[in-house]
Amino acid sequence: MPGFPLTPSIRVSDMHKAIDFYHALLGFEINRGTPDEGNMSLKRGPSNIMIETAGAFYSPAYNDAIRQRLGTPSAHALYIEAEDLDDLYARVTASGIEVIDPLADREWGQAEFTVADPEGNWLTFYKALG
Repeated sequence: MPGFPLTPSIRVSDMHKAIDFYHALLGFEINRGTPDEGNMSLKRGPSNIMIETAGAFYSPAYNDAIRQRLGTPSAHALYIEAEDLDDLYARVTASGIEVIDPLADREWGQAEFTVADPEGNWLTFYKALG
C-alpha cells in the first residue's frame, strides 16, 4: 500500500518552536519540509505526523479557520508508540515541558505518559508491558 493510511496534521502558530519541540526534544525525524515552508512531515518509529501553519498553499478562508482554532482546548490526544519510553520520559521531564499525565503502568497492558505541545495539543507516548 503506498503512503501512510493515516497521518494526523497538527496546526501550529510557530513552526520553529514546533520543530524544536517535535524534532529536538521528542526525537521525531524530518521526512520532508522545513520550518520556513510551513508544512513538515515527521516520523517517530512507525508513527507519522504533519505539522503545519496557515500558508499560501491553503485558501484564505481555510487559513482563517486554522488561525481561529489555534490554541483552543481539545479533548483529543495522539497515541504514539515509543520503544524508548523511559528515556523519552526522562528527557521530557528534564526539559520542563508540561506533563499532563505522568508515566505509569496502565491496567490495559502498557506504560504511558501524556504531554502538551507548545500549542496545547496532547501527545500520549506508550509502550507495551512485558
